[in-house]
Amino acid sequence: MSIVLKRHPSTSSSEDDNNDEVDCPLSSAEALAACKQFATVTNTDTGLAMMMLQNNGWNLECAINAYQDLTNDKSKSKNHNQTSESNLKRMKSKEFTTITESKDDQTKVKTRFKILSWNIDGLDEQENTIEIRTRGVIDVIKREEPDVIFLQEVIPIAFDLIRNLLSEYDSYAGNTQGYFVVILTRRELFKVQNIEIIKYPGTNMERNLLIAHTIYKNSIEIDLMTSHHESGTEEIASNERIEQLKLCFKYMLNSPSHRIVLFGGDLNIREKE
Repeated sequence: MSIVLKRHPSTSSSEDDNNDEVDCPLSSAEALAACKQFATVTNTDTGLAMMMLQNNGWNLECAINAYQDLTNDKSKSKNHNQTSESNLKRMKSKEFTTITESKDDQTKVKTRFKILSWNIDGLDEQENTIEIRTRGVIDVIKREEPDVIFLQEVIPIAFDLIRNLLSEYDSYAGNTQGYFVVILTRRELFKVQNIEIIKYPGTNMERNLLIAHTIYKNSIEIDLMTSHHESGTEEIASNERIEQLKLCFKYMLNSPSHRIVLFGGDLNIREKE
């Protein structure tokens, strides 16, 4: 396989070359095209594509080869396990036979409730890879089909993409500037009664608690809560995190007893806290 991508000439100094993070040598359009090509060739998604490309210096051919090596290794291990399982099943089949009755797909009732919480690192992305990473996040969401999604470190560009490409969800943000938390609810399942945004009194980072008061399947009242607590290792940040968590607990405990409370987020909590 021979795959060539146009690269921009490097303008970084030798000091930059010593940094832990390697800048993407491609333009935004080229990087997105590389991710899409990787996803097409490997039958995966752009989220995985971006990770593999980053790990292989944005060399598409190397990234694809590395992915194929990984899948080949997993396939060999899986085949070995399946052979053992197949032998076991053949032994068991001599003892009894199980008959299953199939049902029409339309009559199946969804019995699982899936919730996803994810800090999508909107702040850490280089400018020309923000769209790629966000599209990767969207690919994962579409594949997993969660009922509720809590996102942290969302920035306006990413939020616009999420709203446009995940039209099956209603979206609610804790802010509109900087970076913020977001709650997504599947429209066919949830009716949102109202939204609360509670700013933490002592925050130095504009952090808040986002609450969506909802009704699930027209019968179950659920309060959805997400937050991204204060960052930093300093004592002042640690104390603020603890106060923020206490406030979250207060709102959870004060919720009416007939309502279910689901809370998730990035608490930045340390073991000593």
